[in-house]
Amino acid sequence: MVNTSTVKEDFAPVQLSKIHPNEPLCVDIFLKINDKFIKFKEKQDCISAEKYDLFIASNVKNVYIALEQLNDFMKWIKKAKQNAVNELVGNVGEQYRDLAEARVDLKERVYDVFTDLELTSSRVMALQETANEIIEDVSSRKIPATILAKLRSTNQDIAEHSINVANLSVYLAMALGHGHKSVLENVYMGALFHDYGKAKIPPHILENPSNVLYSQAIQDHPMKGANLIKKVPGISEEVVTIVAQHHEYFNGGGFPKGIKEDKIYKLARTVAFANFYDHAIARNRHKPKDMYKLAIKTVEYDRGKIFDPTVIPRVVEALTMAFI
Repeated sequence: MVNTSTVKEDFAPVQLSKIHPNEPLCVDIFLKINDKFIKFKEKQDCISAEKYDLFIASNVKNVYIALEQLNDFMKWIKKAKQNAVNELVGNVGEQYRDLAEARVDLKERVYDVFTDLELTSSRVMALQETANEIIEDVSSRKIPATILAKLRSTNQDIAEHSINVANLSVYLAMALGHGHKSVLENVYMGALFHDYGKAKIPPHILENPSNVLYSQAIQDHPMKGANLIKKVPGISEEVVTIVAQHHEYFNGGGFPKGIKEDKIYKLARTVAFANFYDHAIARNRHKPKDMYKLAIKTVEYDRGKIFDPTVIPRVVEALTMAFI
């Protein structure tokens, strides 16, 4: 039975970006629909990454908590955030705890940007400033590039995945010889927004992957994302091109345009490596001891289908150095 309430004073809004997927909830969660509060999840339930993405596609920023449970919930949020930080610290080491904390905060900002009805210059520029700070720290070797690569979350909602890909893309770009700060900043922003078009797929399509409309939306999402972000003042042409071409294949079998080889922008090819690798890790997460090795093997055995075969050895070497 669905529990509803129309008494607004009984509930308090909480930013959904502060809830981490797959964490057992400490209280019941409600959604506000047509001025009624409808129970969405019960205590000890989890919000899956897939459902999280549907919320992003639906531009849902808040869920609601019964006022008498708000204090407990805020304590739980603090603990859940600490758990997320500790997971990252386990990857990079205690000396980079501040970096792990910044990574978790960045995820909340990315979620907020992706759930806006339209991109705003102020929001995008705030992310750009964060990207510039990260690139400055990596370029000055305050943060080793390998640490940036390891700063990944196991959650695969679209916001977490986007940051995983951004961090890894910068690492791979440096491994492939791209050291100029402006280039690395473009790589980071392009990777951060590479799935923005996917985040804007209507929820009724996103939740039906067997439908032909879903397949078409996936095919269209690189250009959709590129067309949306290029409207924002300050977004470079390089960033737009990365977003548009991150699913093109070296052999011409990719999408949306089927371009191939050197016609694919070099930095888009770098982001494609990072995107593919992060998805490969997720596919093998049920084998935690071998997931990185198995993911690297999928890159190594590509043999020029998706990736430029001349740079695969360098990418495999870099991934092995960071993760094995």
